[in-house]
Amino acid sequence: MTDNDRTVHARYPGMEIVRYDRAGKWYMEPLDSSLPRQKVTVHEAAATATWARRYYDEGAHIFLNKCGGTTFDRLVRAEQ
Repeated sequence: MTDNDRTVHARYPGMEIVRYDRAGKWYMEPLDSSLPRQKVTVHEAAATATWARRYYDEGAHIFLNKCGGTTFDRLVRAEQ
């Protein structure tokens, strides 16, 4: 998969929450590439991103209005 297929929707220390556009799959990917990524649902992705923003405060970022993230955005906004 190319980088054009991969969109980062959230990031917190040590982890990125990404969506691969062609497959429509969501993953939690550790920044340490020696660790395995974990496939998650869009609901788990949104809940984890919201938790991380509360837990890490300034160290976590959620990127709204990204291509393919309409459901993710709606779920994140509902949890705020």
